[in-house]
Amino acid sequence: MDESRWVFIGDTHGDTGWMRTVLRSAARAGVRSLVHVGDDAFDWPGRNRPKHANRVNHMLEEHGQTLYFSGGNHDNWTTLLKLKTESDGLATWRPNIRVFPRGGRAVVEGLTIGAIGGAYSVDASHRSLGLSWWNTEEPTREDAQRLLDGGPVDVLVTHDVPLGVPMVGDFKLPPALVDRANVTRQLLQDVVDQLQPTYVFCGHWHQRKTHELVHPGGRVTVVEVLANEYNRRTNAVLVTKREDGLVVEPLNLSGN
Repeated sequence: MDESRWVFIGDTHGDTGWMRTVLRSAARAGVRSLVHVGDDAFDWPGRNRPKHANRVNHMLEEHGQTLYFSGGNHDNWTTLLKLKTESDGLATWRPNIRVFPRGGRAVVEGLTIGAIGGAYSVDASHRSLGLSWWNTEEPTREDAQRLLDGGPVDVLVTHDVPLGVPMVGDFKLPPALVDRANVTRQLLQDVVDQLQPTYVFCGHWHQRKTHELVHPGGRVTVVEVLANEYNRRTNAVLVTKREDGLVVEPLNLSGN
């Protein structure tokens, strides 16, 4: 296997069958390290609570893969914030599922990845606290500072999209709700402005977009917004490290 290849995955919302498709497609591409940008219904309450993680971990074991997860807004932050960070900068949820602490970082097969997960749920008023919504879902200034204090990263993983990237949602929200959601987007933009990573990978908007942020001095950060599950050409990307840097291309998600 080529140790200089990774797959980055957008929202999958706890769909085990779709995750099987992603993992199999990544295996065919010779990839053993996958990074998820959040919203896989992590430890979602209900009678089937442990089944998804157990099944995904079993599939990962079959393919010799590890999934590196950074939380979104539709993940259980009560659980995520209690996980113990280990010496490599990650927590362990299942043997083959590792978790980035919010504001943390780790080296994954030679790639330094920083993560600051979470976002504001614009539909929070229709959800139940502790069951389908968590009031700790958004990253904080303390999370951001912890990430910044660690120094440069090659890649930054967020869930929401930094504010400098123009986004148009699928439905019209009241201006006050947009402004509230943009609090997190501005925080992410501040982090990107200071860290100036080569790439940012994120999701949340359920659409695929690439946008370049040009910093003072000319350095460029490429923001890759990933679509959600069932999008066979846009839910995941293949990242390859070559002599001239990282190359991002679609991962064709085929099979059941």
